[in-house]
Amino acid sequence: MNPITLKKIGADRNQLPDDSNDQVAVFLPDYGLTFTATNIVDSDVPHSECAAAAKALDLLGHTDWDLPTIEEYQLLIDRSRHSPAINTDFFKDIQNDWYWSKTPAAWSSASAWDVNFYYGFVYSFHRSYNGFALAVRRAGQ
Repeated sequence: MNPITLKKIGADRNQLPDDSNDQVAVFLPDYGLTFTATNIVDSDVPHSECAAAAKALDLLGHTDWDLPTIEEYQLLIDRSRHSPAINTDFFKDIQNDWYWSKTPAAWSSASAWDVNFYYGFVYSFHRSYNGFALAVRRAGQ
């Protein structure tokens, strides 16, 4: 499988060199997705607070950010790494913890899917449990 292409994006919306540490977002050109490079919440919080933080985000001149789907998060899992299982050259200050997705669990609207970036596995939890989040912007939004 080919690795995912990641591009660092600076606060001025321009692409940065791979060795830069000033990125605020990460673009996946093959998927038309832009993720925040860091957490959008400062601590473990319930799903509703993560969803609200994503909707309230104003970054790169855009206010149409959202929580990623579980499939979008799975694109970020780097199975050659752990603690965290994400490319830390591109994503900064990622916690070895759960990251909320917007994907509801099929068996209960009170639960949603998460990715745990310590090992890179996916699970579902009740939305009242605490976690972190990245935000995503989809091309064409």
